[in-house]
Amino acid sequence: MKKRRRFVVNGCVQGVGFRPAVFRHAESCAIAGFVSNTPLGVIIEAEGEEEALAEFSQRITGSPPSQAIISSCITEELLATGETGFSIRSSERSGDLLAGMPADIATCSQCMAELFDSSDRRFKYPFLNCTDCGPRFTIIRELPYDRERTSMHSFGMCPACQREYADPRDRRFDAQPNACAVCGPGLTLLNSSGDKIQTDDPVVETKRLLEQGVIVAIKGLGGYHLCCSAHNSSALNTLRQRKNRPHKAFAVMFSSLEQIRDYCRVSSIEEKELVSPARPIVVLALLAFSKLPVLVSPDTHDVGAFLPYTPLHHLLLEKSLPLVMTSCNRSEEPIVATEEALVPFLGTIADYALIHNRPIVRRCDDSVVAYSGEKRVVLRRSRGFVPYPIVLLKEGPPILACGADQKNTFCMTRGDKAYLSQYIGDMVEYTSHLFYGESVNDLMKLLGIDPAIVACDMHPDYHSTRYAHALGKRSVVPVQHHHAHIASCMAENRIQGPVIGIAFDGTGFGTDGSIWGGEFLVVDLKGFRRVGRLKQYPMPGGEEAVMHPVRMALSVLKTEGLEVEKLSGRMSEKEMGLLFSLMEKGINSPLTSSAGRLFDAVSAFLGFCDTASYEGQAAVRLQANARGQTGEPFAYDLYSTGDLLELSLGPAIREIVAGETAASVCAVRFHETMAQAATAMCVQLREQEKIGHVVLSGGVFQNALLLERTISALLAKGFVVYFHSLVSPNDSGIALGQAVVALANSIY
Repeated sequence: MKKRRRFVVNGCVQGVGFRPAVFRHAESCAIAGFVSNTPLGVIIEAEGEEEALAEFSQRITGSPPSQAIISSCITEELLATGETGFSIRSSERSGDLLAGMPADIATCSQCMAELFDSSDRRFKYPFLNCTDCGPRFTIIRELPYDRERTSMHSFGMCPACQREYADPRDRRFDAQPNACAVCGPGLTLLNSSGDKIQTDDPVVETKRLLEQGVIVAIKGLGGYHLCCSAHNSSALNTLRQRKNRPHKAFAVMFSSLEQIRDYCRVSSIEEKELVSPARPIVVLALLAFSKLPVLVSPDTHDVGAFLPYTPLHHLLLEKSLPLVMTSCNRSEEPIVATEEALVPFLGTIADYALIHNRPIVRRCDDSVVAYSGEKRVVLRRSRGFVPYPIVLLKEGPPILACGADQKNTFCMTRGDKAYLSQYIGDMVEYTSHLFYGESVNDLMKLLGIDPAIVACDMHPDYHSTRYAHALGKRSVVPVQHHHAHIASCMAENRIQGPVIGIAFDGTGFGTDGSIWGGEFLVVDLKGFRRVGRLKQYPMPGGEEAVMHPVRMALSVLKTEGLEVEKLSGRMSEKEMGLLFSLMEKGINSPLTSSAGRLFDAVSAFLGFCDTASYEGQAAVRLQANARGQTGEPFAYDLYSTGDLLELSLGPAIREIVAGETAASVCAVRFHETMAQAATAMCVQLREQEKIGHVVLSGGVFQNALLLERTISALLAKGFVVYFHSLVSPNDSGIALGQAVVALANSIY
């Protein structure tokens, strides 16, 4: 006797080949009915024998397409209708996200085979794709995800592509970016004046130019890359000079895993990340005798490595040496995504540009991850990961969380899902402000919400805070910076607290008006108490001290009563005198408990970095110099001051400054000291607060050595330890924390 069932499937099940997969399962199981995208999600009505329905049901959830993410599948019994045959119905236009909003997906193996098959009609076509791969998030104008609502709408399909698109048995069925050389986007090579270069094959000509040592701006999925040969020191030096980026590492794209292994050490878990559909940049350790020039990554013996994720990348890297691929932008500006915005770069930074005529609807930088042992650390969450949501513990009203002003992302909630934006960057330049505002409006439109609650940082001068207050007619919820850090980690680990939160970062506005950054908090999602901190030191010159670590070294020496003459020759007597005066008078020298500034000071003591050319450079060099070294922790002090426990690294500073230990050994011993001292603080807080769960967050924990040592020390003392794996511990994860704090405090 035949039965009929309805399945309502939610998650990321649109734009990933879910409906054709259901169709094939239905045919295989002799099931009648239909599948359709609707406002409720993907609706499947299936009719057949009980055994067939059971098998069909198992396949829906057990064998979905590789990129599908099923968050729920609700089953309902219906009356049999006697229907025969199974069909795929057209999508109902809902603008809803219950069927999901897909991320951009790296080229699949089947498309790769076609790309290099000389007998295939898409041989070396740089925009081939199917339901298992290709652009998604960066081409969607509005939902649901159908061709007419993407930047492919102007490319009418040729008869051959249309047949594939309409055939449920074809892997290109309903593949919205489906195209070929006859009907799809094409490439154009421009010179420095923006004039078109006549060539039979723009890819071949671009490869020839790169081999000659020129810099080419190449249009990708979410923006332009500045590209040059990773083996050409002259080209690398030119790129650094033109981009005013003297030291910060470049990312390198390799043709294959085998090629990466020629240069880098790759663990099994790093390999899995490299070949994942998201294709992020993965920070890898270089081999001892790597052939990459030092100019690729001057400060470390690491490289941000990634694999091609578009057909164009595969063609450029075919039989090629690795290529530097760095975002096409100027410092603190968003990535360039249009030909109009590219114009100022031609002839000034890029010698040529390889462009195409498929518009980028939504710019989206590359994602970056690193590994500390088996733990994934997300350094930048963007292409390939966005817009997949974080599932929250509770539902609530829609909330906009505006994030911080460095490494900004923002966040919106809908129901029990939190949607973090693509990486926006530092909110310094006007172009970043525009990108931010456009992206907020864009995500509101995609989600179909108008949040009445807006969360933001407590810092009154953040652009993101001013933006929150300027929205009007909305309830604004300020969230303390470090509470947001810990709450973001709690949210992704789905815990409510209370926990002991260790928030180590650069700067964050504290409730007492000082600059926090080395905080020990008792946290739940609703609120927090500050129960401990690192010892405070003045920041002479305020924010200028961030880019001049030697200033923090001077401040720490003076505060600890040590000889400042040790810095003679590293700053002028006039500058030293001015900084002393500022600190003594309390002018533009705010007190800070920042762990980041303490790392800066130690790096400067040891001669690794007096003046930084990018944020965090001093700490990066300190960690790099600790590599391969061993040593016991230095001494430290832990004591009460008022209502707080305070942790002083003063004894460690004295040993370091004494100069009796090699700088590289001091570097590793300092990391070990920070880990052991933080653990000692947690032991005392466990006795005081009766809490045995510890959450780590903040940008300083991007330091793999510190993270590894801290987790190890805490586990040895019997703590349950939580860290990030889905969002970044740095300020680009702040928005998630703001959102869940506001949600926990909502009256709905």
